[in-house]
Amino acid sequence: MPLTDVLELNKTELFAKIRDGLPVVQRTQNLLDCKDDLLFAWDSKESCLLVRNWRSSLAAEVNVQFQTLIPSSMVSLEVDRVLASNEGSLVALSGPRGVTVMELPRRWGTDGYYKDGKARVTCRTYSLDTQLFLNNPHLEVRQVRWHPHSVSDSTLLVLLNNNTIRVYNHSKLRHVWQVGPSILRSGTNSSLCDFGEVAVDFDIAPAGKSRDTEPGTGGENETTLDKSNKTLMAAKSLPKQERIEWPVVVLRENGNIYILMTGLDSDKTRLQGPITITPQARDNYGLESCAVMIIPSLPPTLVIAESNGKLHHALLMEAESSEHSFNEVDDFVLIEPAEYVIHVLETVELELGLTASGAAAGGESYNCPVYLKRDLINELRYFAYHNAGLHAVTVNFISELQRYLDSESEDDRLELAACSRAEYILCTKFDSSDAVNAVFGLALLQIPAGVVLLLGSGQVVSLKLVIDAQLLVTPNEKKQTGADVSQQETGPSFVDTIKSLLQRSVNQPILADKLSSPSAQESYELLNQAIEVLREQYLKRHDLVRAAFARHINQINLKKEQQKQEIQDLEQERELISERAHKLAERFEEISYNQELLVRKCNALMQKANASLPNSVVAEREFSQEVGRLNKVTQSMAAGLEDAKKTLNKQRYHIAKSQEDLKKNAYELPEKQHRTITEILTQLTGEIDRQITDVKRINKIVGV
Repeated sequence: MPLTDVLELNKTELFAKIRDGLPVVQRTQNLLDCKDDLLFAWDSKESCLLVRNWRSSLAAEVNVQFQTLIPSSMVSLEVDRVLASNEGSLVALSGPRGVTVMELPRRWGTDGYYKDGKARVTCRTYSLDTQLFLNNPHLEVRQVRWHPHSVSDSTLLVLLNNNTIRVYNHSKLRHVWQVGPSILRSGTNSSLCDFGEVAVDFDIAPAGKSRDTEPGTGGENETTLDKSNKTLMAAKSLPKQERIEWPVVVLRENGNIYILMTGLDSDKTRLQGPITITPQARDNYGLESCAVMIIPSLPPTLVIAESNGKLHHALLMEAESSEHSFNEVDDFVLIEPAEYVIHVLETVELELGLTASGAAAGGESYNCPVYLKRDLINELRYFAYHNAGLHAVTVNFISELQRYLDSESEDDRLELAACSRAEYILCTKFDSSDAVNAVFGLALLQIPAGVVLLLGSGQVVSLKLVIDAQLLVTPNEKKQTGADVSQQETGPSFVDTIKSLLQRSVNQPILADKLSSPSAQESYELLNQAIEVLREQYLKRHDLVRAAFARHINQINLKKEQQKQEIQDLEQERELISERAHKLAERFEEISYNQELLVRKCNALMQKANASLPNSVVAEREFSQEVGRLNKVTQSMAAGLEDAKKTLNKQRYHIAKSQEDLKKNAYELPEKQHRTITEILTQLTGEIDRQITDVKRINKIVGV
């Protein structure tokens, strides 16, 4: 398995088919996209979309075939961007002269293919505003993004070079948002392009509650009637529920940033800007800005890219008070006071190609548009791809912000000391010639994490990505309450020391094949540069780490010997303490026994002394005699009670025995005799009762 193609995509039929129809012009495009386990690739030769299950290709001995999604209507535009929707139900095919949306069919079957693995599937396709582009030959598409809050997963935002964002839902145009002055190539505003007033990119920030404020009119001259009327109008216009607005961050070529406040289904928009950027700089943080991206942290992180390789990392924060702006370019664009402010924390400069010879000779550095793409697995990382390769940038201060927000300590301080790290993963330009090997496609894979790149030379690079170590921290390592105190006492840990020693400012990227082979001089310079990077950034740091390990091992051995000696001393002390404890236990038992004897003797002596006192009272003597007599009587009664119990037990035994004998010798009369006797006794009883009644009656008569 090649190290630069872990998925072995270069051997697949899919990329062999795409390789035959790659564009001739070498400029950065994105003809690849990935959604879940499907990898989409655009075939420019046959104008169709190819799809492959990349996750199934990881399994051994599994023959994975690709499917061809054929558009229902002919796609005549030159596609340079493939963008799948958030839920993977639609795919936007964008080019400079239009946008086409393709509806993806349903998936079923064992491997989850479209229409159970059918090789060729026709998909419904519709173009957006075809007549608009035909009537305006200078109109171009700058950026295309799916709205993150679309319920039907079908809301598409398209930025055009006339400073408008057109909102589509499926094939219908819903809104047209003006984000800047109207630019007409043939009109009076044709010079606006020279001042960089054209919007080049946009991104959508996290939503927030609407903060509509009534403009203050009248000031001190406002009467009570006016105030009451305004209150009544405001009460009537109150919505039943709070309106949610999405800040759309718009970047212009001159580096100015505007924010368009709007809802998803609202025609009413509020344009704010240019947003104040702090701290101030002479170049306004980029006169050749080309891309912008929002990382949804708290507060949101804003990334601004320039064509010279500079990346500005900033925080988009709410302003304490709204700032008024002005617009001298177009009177028809209403700009409201800005509710946000941008604070730049750091600037990262990318190395666009390995052109050491040109830099050494004082030549101009290579410039090209830089495109940004978020990493959905690691929110601290994003990717920057361009004509010279691919960079992975890690924004470290986002984790510091998250830790500060999660901390419950009031004494915790926010210190954004960790600098961001830019790693050059793939280099496609390693000489001073004008020939480039641009990135034609970039797709990010998930679970397992990886990246797939399609280069202009037709080569496919597939690499595995390592999730950032900060996301793999164990729960025990997250508890930093006592760790900070111990770190202040013992200094930085050995792991942190090794990480700092291995931290590189420049790395050796993967070198991709070029369209034309370099000369011998260029190859020699490239080899010298690679050797220098390996010596300074790899081997030298490994030597420092080896020396650090040697020192650490010596310290550990010294501590080990010292701890062994301390353990021996403690063992001896434990034996001495054990012997002393045994002796003390024996001595304690002896003293306790002697103390009990002494207490008994003292009690006896006290009784004798009290009994032989000469001043004893007669009552006390009589009481003692009475107590003695009662004691004797009690003893005799107890003896008599015991004898009575014994006699009672004997009698119970004899009674029980006699009852058993009676039961054995009992005579039972026959039933007839028993009935006769019962009847006689009943008659006698009745006769006796009658005689008793007569006697009582006679006594009552006689008066006795």
